Amino acid sequence: MSPTAVPAPVRLRASAGSAWSHYAGYLRRPPLLVVEWADEETPARGWLVVNSLRGGAAGGGTRMRPGLTRREVTYLAKTMELKFAFSGPAIGGAKSGIDFDPTDPRRDGVLRRWFAAVSPYLRLCYGTGGDLNVDQVRDVIPCLAELGIRHPQEGIVRGHFGASPEAVGGILESLDRGLKAPVTGEAGLPGLPLPLADLVTGYGVARSIVHAYAAQGRPIRGARVLVEGFGAVGAPCALYLAREGARVVGISDREKALLAPEGMGAEEVEALLRARDADKLLPREDPRCTPDQARLREVPADVFVAAATSGSLDEAALSRLAEQGVGTIASGANQPFREAALGATRVQRAADRRFTVIPDVIANCGMARAYSYLMETGASPSAESVFRAVDETIAEALREAAERTGGRSTGLLGATWGLALDRVAS
Repeated sequence: MSPTAVPAPVRLRASAGSAWSHYAGYLRRPPLLVVEWADEETPARGWLVVNSLRGGAAGGGTRMRPGLTRREVTYLAKTMELKFAFSGPAIGGAKSGIDFDPTDPRRDGVLRRWFAAVSPYLRLCYGTGGDLNVDQVRDVIPCLAELGIRHPQEGIVRGHFGASPEAVGGILESLDRGLKAPVTGEAGLPGLPLPLADLVTGYGVARSIVHAYAAQGRPIRGARVLVEGFGAVGAPCALYLAREGARVVGISDREKALLAPEGMGAEEVEALLRARDADKLLPREDPRCTPDQARLREVPADVFVAAATSGSLDEAALSRLAEQGVGTIASGANQPFREAALGATRVQRAADRRFTVIPDVIANCGMARAYSYLMETGASPSAESVFRAVDETIAEALREAAERTGGRSTGLLGATWGLALDRVAS
């Protein structure tokens, strides 16, 4: 384990010039801390990137995929910092990433050794959670429990709040109860009481689209939606949009795409969720499925939800979506735009000129806001209360960002970067 520290970042004022130039400069500035790790038993490599310890702590999930790079982890850590500017608490951004195949049978051992390597940070100033190919409940919590760490957010509670041991226990209890709370009633799936942690991020993405449409005076009912990714983000997003009356015209997972140009309603999407398992997100036997995932972007639609992985959208993909009528892109995945280098913004700016782009730091803030809300004094650890906090936070963030666009349907992405950088600087 070889930590490398650099001086703390200089504050920026996005209002002093172009929000895009400030954002590019923010991305290029070296992070505060990088911990690089090489597993002794496998070829796995990992990085913990802490962009800053603003407010005494930093937070960001743990992901695993083959081909992951330090650059990607650095970008995601910076994204987390801007996300906390909206969701709270007022802390720095961080991210853990492991370059390893999650289908390898040695995966669980890699995760245990990784968490052991970064455990000093997890105890004192870093909070983590699930991310791509790493599950909060099935992976993170058990691994940290073996190390005597009561909750993945323990480092944030200690580093940011500086709470007494008794207060720490109370906050961690609220976090534990809230994230495990079964989602029932109108927000849940009858007969399948999924925990809040499995639904809250996708719920937030869906609500961001509903609010963006409402701000433009358009109903979401009848809107045609494409969903790239049918995991913990894309699946609940599709469900909640369908329940609002949107028509889901296509879904993809890591292997295939399900094309339904006529549109699927809430009952059909619910059935797809019930049939999911770890190895089969979409039904292989469905005649609407094709192994050619690229065909997803050939279906006429109004909304595209990028909820698969980082960097899935390049300029050619944007052109295909525009040709099919897409006007809104919701960033369910962190940084869905494929840029050439850290600090490059060409693809994002191209998207911002052509579409209403709902940024990941707003659309994808559901889990971060859940954590933040459950750390507040007097928070109710119920799914209903957390969902309400997420919805209100997203609505307010979009309202403030939209004010900076001058009423235009485009430009929302750049406006959001400016707003987030102003909040971080202050």
